[in-house]
Amino acid sequence: GNVYEFYFDADLFGMYLRDKHCIPRGVFHLKGDIHNVVKRPDGSIDSIVTDDGGTISADLFIDCTGFKSLLLEQHMGAEFVSFNDKLFNDRALATQIPYIDRENDMETYTDCVAMEAGWVWNIPLWHRIGTGYVYSSKYKNVCEAEVEFRQYLSERYSPEIAQECQLREIKIKHGKHKKAWVKNVVGIGLAYGFLEPLESTGLMTTH
Repeated sequence: GNVYEFYFDADLFGMYLRDKHCIPRGVFHLKGDIHNVVKRPDGSIDSIVTDDGGTISADLFIDCTGFKSLLLEQHMGAEFVSFNDKLFNDRALATQIPYIDRENDMETYTDCVAMEAGWVWNIPLWHRIGTGYVYSSKYKNVCEAEVEFRQYLSERYSPEIAQECQLREIKIKHGKHKKAWVKNVVGIGLAYGFLEPLESTGLMTTH
């Protein structure tokens, strides 16, 4: 049979789930930075206090704060087991670029290109291309990686795109926490663990 592959804009998909499914079904969406964490005598979390003074109490807290693992690691003390001795690519430079000629620029697959200290991903969406350089800081610093990546973008797309695109540096934290669930806190996604992005089967394990 035929094999199909679908690409989703993760930000838009998240907003779609929030606005079309979660909120209409009674979910409250509150925005704010965590200012303080209030614990019960047994060490579980009673509530979190936001920077605007709001207090949110719950029976269960799901930590999806990314690599910083704010609740699971920082407040619940879950031990992190690093995989840095096995996975060397610990940095990434990511960007989004527009199509010049979508008819010719759009590909129907994820493209991985070998580089001097890692690899580049190219993921097409309908309205733009997501691309980034995953590399090892043991062999290149961020300035050297940026020069190499912009040269690649210049040759593949255009000198103008290579010069104008904004690069976002990501410091990858390879590994996992020994416990994903501590008392009433559960870590998911990056807050629990992460493998080198080319090892996408690791996403299944993480989720």
